[in-house]
Amino acid sequence: MNTPMITDANIKKRKKNFTTREDLKKLTYKFETKFVTRIGLKTEVEILNRKNGILDKKINVSIQEILNFIVEIKNDIMKELNEFRNEMREINRGNQSILNNYESRITHLEYIKKS
Repeated sequence: MNTPMITDANIKKRKKNFTTREDLKKLTYKFETKFVTRIGLKTEVEILNRKNGILDKKINVSIQEILNFIVEIKNDIMKELNEFRNEMREINRGNQSILNNYESRITHLEYIKKS
């Protein structure tokens, strides 16, 4: 029996269709490497790389949207808090004024009573 020899042309042809070590090194996630190793097709590697790029972009956009939303909410809360603080300061000023008035009246009445 004659076994066919593998030639350089055969190897080059196979490299176009099957995954090489260099292709696998481009992958960043372990699960992709396992998947591609099982499948072994170069097109799968390219599809996974494209999907990862798209997924990364979508995740980045989603995170940025969430951060923008959080910043908006924080700004609204800070605005409300500052308005509340100012309102409370005004109430405290009014109460302090009333207390000072009562203290002066009590002091005046005590002075009159002693006389």
